[in-house]
Amino acid sequence: MNNRPSIEEQYKKNSDVINYVVYRSTTGHGNDEILQHKLLGTTETSHITLHPDGMVNFRIKRSKNEFEQAVRNGMAGYSPTPSESVKKFISRIHLKI
Repeated sequence: MNNRPSIEEQYKKNSDVINYVVYRSTTGHGNDEILQHKLLGTTETSHITLHPDGMVNFRIKRSKNEFEQAVRNGMAGYSPTPSESVKKFISRIHLKI
């Protein structure tokens, strides 16, 4: 089985980096989508996983404030402009975080 993501995207704003990755789910049919926030591109602060069954997990490793704000404002100010996949992901998890 290939454990590589089928989609990998990266967005930056100052020292914040948000990665969007999509993997084939190991627990169900479909894909797991992950939006991950890192400071300076190296230190993970938190991430959100959307599973194929609609379950959302928001895991906080250090803090969630900057990441949560970025998600709530649609990643305004991040470059490049979020893809349609990221916009769809945010719309699906927005009320669950």
